[in-house]
Amino acid sequence: MQESNYGSRFIITTRISTVARHADEVYKIQPLSCDNSEKLLFARISDSEGKYLGSPSVETCERILKKCSGVPLAIITIASLLASKPVEDWSEVYNSIGFGHKGNDDVDNTIKILSFSYYDLPSHLKTCLLYLSVFPEDHVIQKNSLIWMWIAEGFISEEQAATARVGLFELGERYFNELINRNMIHPLEGYAGYVDACSVHDMVLDLIHQLSSEENFVTVLSGGERQKLQGRISRRVALQCVKDHNVGQLADVPMEKVRSIFASQCRFRSLCPRLPFLRVVEMVECSVPEYYGKDVLYHLESLIHLRYFRLVRPYSPVELPREVRHLRFLQTLDLQKCFIMKLPEEVGLLTQLLCLRASWETRVPAGLIGKLTSLQELRIGCENEDAAMQFAKELGLLKELRVLQALIDIDVSSKSIGCALLESLGHLHNIQELQISEPTLRLKRNKYVGLVGAVDSDAGWVSCRHLRVLSLDCFVFSALPKWIKSSLAPNLTYLNVVVVDMKEQDMETLAKLPELSCLILYSYSDTKSVVVSIKARADEDGVGYFRKLRFLRIFGPCIWFDLRGGGECSRVASSSSNNNAIMPSLESLEFVVHVRSLKDEKLHLGFDKLLGFQSLGTSSLHRVIVEVNCRGASTREVEEAEAALNHAATVHPKHPTLRSYRVQERHMLSRYQEV
Repeated sequence: MQESNYGSRFIITTRISTVARHADEVYKIQPLSCDNSEKLLFARISDSEGKYLGSPSVETCERILKKCSGVPLAIITIASLLASKPVEDWSEVYNSIGFGHKGNDDVDNTIKILSFSYYDLPSHLKTCLLYLSVFPEDHVIQKNSLIWMWIAEGFISEEQAATARVGLFELGERYFNELINRNMIHPLEGYAGYVDACSVHDMVLDLIHQLSSEENFVTVLSGGERQKLQGRISRRVALQCVKDHNVGQLADVPMEKVRSIFASQCRFRSLCPRLPFLRVVEMVECSVPEYYGKDVLYHLESLIHLRYFRLVRPYSPVELPREVRHLRFLQTLDLQKCFIMKLPEEVGLLTQLLCLRASWETRVPAGLIGKLTSLQELRIGCENEDAAMQFAKELGLLKELRVLQALIDIDVSSKSIGCALLESLGHLHNIQELQISEPTLRLKRNKYVGLVGAVDSDAGWVSCRHLRVLSLDCFVFSALPKWIKSSLAPNLTYLNVVVVDMKEQDMETLAKLPELSCLILYSYSDTKSVVVSIKARADEDGVGYFRKLRFLRIFGPCIWFDLRGGGECSRVASSSSNNNAIMPSLESLEFVVHVRSLKDEKLHLGFDKLLGFQSLGTSSLHRVIVEVNCRGASTREVEEAEAALNHAATVHPKHPTLRSYRVQERHMLSRYQEV
C-alpha cells in the first residue's frame, strides 16, 4: 500500500478491493488501451534504432496482449522475456505461462507472468533476485552495496569471473544490468544518466518473498506481523522494525547456521555470541539496551568469517574497537553513516578489503590507506592539509581502485598538493567514478584574482578510458584539462569541473564527448559573457553536438551558444535538422545572466535572440533555472532581460517551466545613476 498527500486529501493505492471499499471514494485504475498496450510491447522488443528484433508474429502478440489485460507491469515483463528469445519460440512461451481459465483477474495473470519470468532466469540470477527479499518494501537499493553483498555471500565467485574474463564487481554489474533488462528490478538514476540504485515493484517483491520462504532462502521478521517460526530458520535473517518482545521468537530457535543478518530499526538482545559463522552483517539504526549486553561491535573478534559489515548509527558516537584486526577475510567495511572520530590503525591489516567507506569527519591514520592495495572502492575525508598531502601520496598505490569519493577540507588549489594528487590519479588505470570535493564549494571569484595556485590544464594526467563520473570541483584549472576529450574519455557520462578561462574550442571539445549526459561547469573568468559559436550542424560523423546531454548547469560568466553558424538566426529557427544538431536530449538548463555585461560588451545580439534557448532541447527541455545578476544594471535593463527569458520559454516548442531569481539587487543602479 502506498500513500501520498495531495493538498488536504490523501490518495491510497491498493491491489486489495476490500481495503479500497473502506475509502470514501473508490477509483479503479483503468487498463491501457489496445493501442497503448501494443506500443508499450513493441517499444520493449525493439532495439535502440526502433527496429524489431526478428519478425514477431502479429497473432502471437495479440494473444499475449489480450492476456496481459492492459496491465503495464505484465506487458513490460513479458516483453522483456520475449526480447531474450527467438521469435519462433514466442508461441511456446505463451503456452508455457499457463494463464489458466477465463476467471483469472489481472493480478493473477500478472503474477503468473512474473513467475514464469523468474523460472526462466538462469540459476545465478534467481539467487541474486531472491536475495532482494532482505530489503523492506519501497527501499532504495544501492547498486554498489548490493553487488558487494552478492560477492560476500559467494553468489559471484572467482571462477565465474575468470571464465567471463572480468573482475568480481564487473561480473556483479552484469548480473545487476541483466535483472534490469529482464524488468525484474527498476533502475534508479543518481547522477544524470548514471544508474546507481534500483527498486523492486511491490508485486515482484511479493513474489520473491513467497519463493524465498518456500525455498527457505531468507527468513523475514517484520514488526507489523505476528509470525510463528516452525523451528526452521534459513541461513539469512532479516529483522525489520522488530521490537524487544518480537525478537524473543528467536530465543528457542537454533541460530548457529545463520550466515547473514540484516536488522533495521530494531532493539534486541545481542545475537552475535550465538552467530559465530556470520559472513554478512548490516545494522541500520539498531540498539541493544545495556541490560541485554553488548552490541555487535564488542563481538568482532569472534566473527572471523565476516565478509561484509555495514553499520548505520549517525546520532551517537561509535568507536571501532582494535579487535577489527581479527576480520582478516573482510571485504566490505561500510561506516559512512556512523559517527566515528577515528579509524584504528588495525584497519590497515585488513589486506583483503575491497570496499572501505568512512564518514567525511572520520580521521584516518597516516599510512593506513597505502596498505589497502586491494581496494576497489574508497569513500573518505581529509580534515587538514597534512592529511591531504599524505592521502595524495598514498593514493597512487591503489592500482585496483574503481570508485573514489574524497572530501578534502583544504585549499587544494595550491600547486604542491594539487599536482601530487593529479600525479597519483594518473596511476589509477581502472578508475570509473572519481569525485574529489570540498565541504563548501567556493563560488567567490575574488579568491582567484591573479590566478595564484590555479592548476595548469596539462598538469598531471587522469586515466579517463573507463571513467563514467568525473567531479573535480576542488581543483581550479587554468583551462579545460587536455585529458578531457572524446578520444581519452569515451565513456564519460557526468562531468563537474572548475575552469578559470573557458575558450570556444573547449566547449566544442566537451560537445563531442559521446556519452556526456550531465555537465556542471564553473568558470571564474574576468569576462562576464562568452559567446561560443558552435555551428548548427552535425559533426563529421553526422551526429550532433552534446548529443546525449540531459542536464546542463553553467555558473560564472554567461556562456552563450550562438547557433547562427555564421548565418541568420532565423535560418536556425526554421531548420529542424539544425535544431536537432545541438543538445537534442536536453531536459534541464541552468545558467547565469549578467545583465550589465550584455550592454557593456556590445554583443549586438539583443536580449530576445541571445537569451533565446528555443533551439536547445527542442524535443525534451522541461526546466530552465536562471540566476539574474543585477549588479550595475538599471531596473529597466533587468526587467527587459526577465521579459526576454519569459518570451524564450513561451516560444520554445516544449514550453519549459522557467524559474528566474535575482542576485546582487542591492547593487543595481539607482534612479539617479540611470540618468
